[in-house]
Amino acid sequence: MRPRVVAIVPSAGYGRRLGLKKKKPFVLLNGKPIVSYALKTLDGCSAIDRIIIASENSCVNSFKALAKRYRFKKVTDVIIGGKTRAESVRNCLKIVDRSFDIVLIHDGARPFVTKSMIEESIRLSRKYGGCVVAVPESDTVKLADKGMFIKDTPDRSRLFRAQTPQTFRREVIKKAYAGFKKGVTDDSGLAEKTGARIAILEGSYKNIKITTKEDLKFAEVLI
Repeated sequence: MRPRVVAIVPSAGYGRRLGLKKKKPFVLLNGKPIVSYALKTLDGCSAIDRIIIASENSCVNSFKALAKRYRFKKVTDVIIGGKTRAESVRNCLKIVDRSFDIVLIHDGARPFVTKSMIEESIRLSRKYGGCVVAVPESDTVKLADKGMFIKDTPDRSRLFRAQTPQTFRREVIKKAYAGFKKGVTDDSGLAEKTGARIAILEGSYKNIKITTKEDLKFAEVLI
């Protein structure tokens, strides 16, 4: 039997770095809200059974209206998120019960996730416990000390830039968030601290997260 999979979509950010009045999930990309692209791919993937959105308080009704407008049938809940992405994910995990085997977490501001990324990340997380989509680091990276002097130059052949989806067995990510502490920037970071084995799935440089106006312009070129 295939695993039951719930997708959590953190979308509670204000998007201040975009410099626009509209909340980031609802900023238009080629005439459609940014968040609608990721939701469409998740909703249309047969491997996904349920979608939970983490929303800023004032946008809950807007997300419900968006799901209805675009007929995203798998969007079952819109949860009020926290001040950080991790707090938003934690709020969503509270309603994920034992009927689900796998939890897939994908940023609402990453519109170019693919069905193959979703399906393969689920397969690898089921096999190993967790999986992070990531791309090889293409630039030379410098490690600086507190005085802003170079301390080390890591071997970039072993370095990857983490993206989403980040996918886990339910018990792995639940355990990770049970020890939640502020300052963690991604879900895998929490899971790693529990000793979980996390696989890397090589993703795509197109799977960008829209944060700035420059990102939005680049996304318009990619569509």
